[in-house]
Amino acid sequence: MRAPPFATALADADADAFVHVGPPGDPVVSYLAGTQLPCRAAVVYGGRVAVVPERSLPGASGVPAEVTVLDPHSVPARRLPGLASDAVLAPRMLPHDAALYLEEAGIDVSSTVVHKHARRSKTPAEQKTLREAVAAAEAGLGAAGGLLADGVADDLGTPEAVRRAANAGIADDGAVPATTVRPASAEPDTPLRVTATAVVDGYHAPVRRTFVAGADGGWDRRATLGCEYGVDAAIDVIEAGETTAERAGEEATAELASLGFPPEETTVDVHGVGLERREAPTGEATLAEGAVVSVSAGVTDDGRTVGVSDIAVVGADGAERVGSFPRSVVPKADY
Repeated sequence: MRAPPFATALADADADAFVHVGPPGDPVVSYLAGTQLPCRAAVVYGGRVAVVPERSLPGASGVPAEVTVLDPHSVPARRLPGLASDAVLAPRMLPHDAALYLEEAGIDVSSTVVHKHARRSKTPAEQKTLREAVAAAEAGLGAAGGLLADGVADDLGTPEAVRRAANAGIADDGAVPATTVRPASAEPDTPLRVTATAVVDGYHAPVRRTFVAGADGGWDRRATLGCEYGVDAAIDVIEAGETTAERAGEEATAELASLGFPPEETTVDVHGVGLERREAPTGEATLAEGAVVSVSAGVTDDGRTVGVSDIAVVGADGAERVGSFPRSVVPKADY
């Protein structure tokens, strides 16, 4: 399922292989190997995927059957010349030593971005993994919101305590947590922007909510509702193969402006997520069917900032928000 873009790029460049070397968890290696590897590894695609690990992999490494795992080598890059012939494609960030080994063997190395383009759309299996990650992120948000619910002692509602609670909720759901809370220090009534990022099998799903302990309406609620409408407007305008990430963001900005929040007070971002928290498609790249994107909107006024972000999957008939966590600024004890 991942072969066509690489096969096309190799044919166009008259190259016989795509090569790369990366550290544990490297997104390019993970993408082609079909799993995160616990060690430095070289990966080669030339009709099939071959992996040279730095050390022996455990039996439960998760490498798909169609991927060939070669004997380990303490310096995986040294094996690359023996796995290619005359010309190869490689990412621009190919380690310098790997490039030298190839060039010393008389192999021509050309840079490519095919590995980024290939990840603009996610396979059904990747989409399933990202949905699981969103569910875990929302479990983290539930734990954070519960901590901030009315009646919770102030010292338990500090940004650091909220971050730890969200991370615990994500971990309890079986994912790797990476939560941020902004601002890092705040008064009790300050809006806390909690971005709960859950990582499942290397795939990142960041979901943001704003909580205000003891909120009684006013600007925080109105601005957060505007962010909610902005995110929904961006998702609603997406047409597979037609809409760019930039165009979706412009729709969110316009929606916020129509609600009284001028562009100079708002921030909007639409970008792909996957093996990295931010990856293609971005900017002027078209949102193809299968793309999984983060859509975020924020408003700042008089030193107060609120924001909302959600994950959406682009389908043949438009985009669908993943997850259902409430967007209200009022934290609840039980979600």
